[in-house]
Amino acid sequence: MDSSTKLTLLHRGAEADLFTLVLARWKAVLKRRIRKTYRTAELDVKIRRERTTREALAMHAAKRLGVRAPTLLEVNPEDCSIKMNFIDGVLARNVIDPTSSSDSITIFENFGRQVGILHNGGIVHGDLTTSNVIIAPGFRTFMLDFGMSSHSDEIEDIGVDLHLFERSLATTHTRDTRAFMRAFSKGYRETVGSAQSQKSLKKAAVIARRGRYLALR
Repeated sequence: MDSSTKLTLLHRGAEADLFTLVLARWKAVLKRRIRKTYRTAELDVKIRRERTTREALAMHAAKRLGVRAPTLLEVNPEDCSIKMNFIDGVLARNVIDPTSSSDSITIFENFGRQVGILHNGGIVHGDLTTSNVIIAPGFRTFMLDFGMSSHSDEIEDIGVDLHLFERSLATTHTRDTRAFMRAFSKGYRETVGSAQSQKSLKKAAVIARRGRYLALR
């Protein structure tokens, strides 16, 4: 990267730092995975490079399926960094609770459709939370952070993806999230079809019960 390129810190996370920059007059985002000192240097570099490459491939594959996600501009495994276009919007986690109920329903239906497209294409996200969703004008939802994604059409993996999303809603937001999940499920069903939706959501419920049983033991 040109040393004259100005980076502005956007977000400092547990796994990576995000910076905004301008590339050819377009606003972009640089995501750089940070060094973890509790890992040996050799293992740390290996993990960060693998996750950087996996995220770039998954993001590109998701875009080809029609999922709303950032456009990959550049990947640098050596630097453990990815450049992508900047999505103008707000983080879902920060605005869901104060947003009106009708608008929230629209947001979650839209997001359910996006996740359905992803699952139909044989990709599980691995970290579906409202912290990884940008809400753009018109309540369009953009999916972020594909670092934990994997290619799978196994019902168990899909069920885990859906279960973790439902659990994240309950633990992150103060409002009654059951309506959110119903709206999400409606949008998801519209994309994957009634039979597949029922099968996937049923598996998510089984996984949730399994987790509660283990917690009580």
